[in-house]
Amino acid sequence: MSYFTHDFVGEIALHGVGKSRVITYKVLFMPPRFEAELPFKTFPRLRVEGEIADVPVRGAWMPVGDGRRYFIVSPDIKANTGLDVGDEVEMRFRIDDQDYVDVPAALQAALNEDELALAEWARLTAGKKRMFTNHVMSAKTTPTEQRRVDEAMVAIKDGITLRDLQKRKQ
Repeated sequence: MSYFTHDFVGEIALHGVGKSRVITYKVLFMPPRFEAELPFKTFPRLRVEGEIADVPVRGAWMPVGDGRRYFIVSPDIKANTGLDVGDEVEMRFRIDDQDYVDVPAALQAALNEDELALAEWARLTAGKKRMFTNHVMSAKTTPTEQRRVDEAMVAIKDGITLRDLQKRKQ
């Protein structure tokens, strides 16, 4: 049996998300045959790990209002393969640990140095942890990463979201 339990070939497409401000992503839409096989009733945003064009990926199948589901194709795919919108690509995947969170080293180090923050971190849901880690991981420079770690630490200790922290600064 293969490490990845599901596979298909699909076309990379553009998909807009949002109502007042639409953000466009490159995505793969899930073939309908997986809908009955996978536990979407329990996990509407089912987290998976796998490969797209042999490039490792980790993320979630996200629901669309029309019944379809999509997986965001990261910029790494284009950078490593040259594949883009309209190209067909193979995706292989398996169900991942639904509570898995990839914590950036800088954030983990800050948490390890602050017992209060670490205790608050332990109480957060996986989704809230991902919100903080994505904020830190999306930084393009080391100073921005450090600023975002500092912001995350304040928000975590105060039990607020990053959005609430931004409102507080205004």
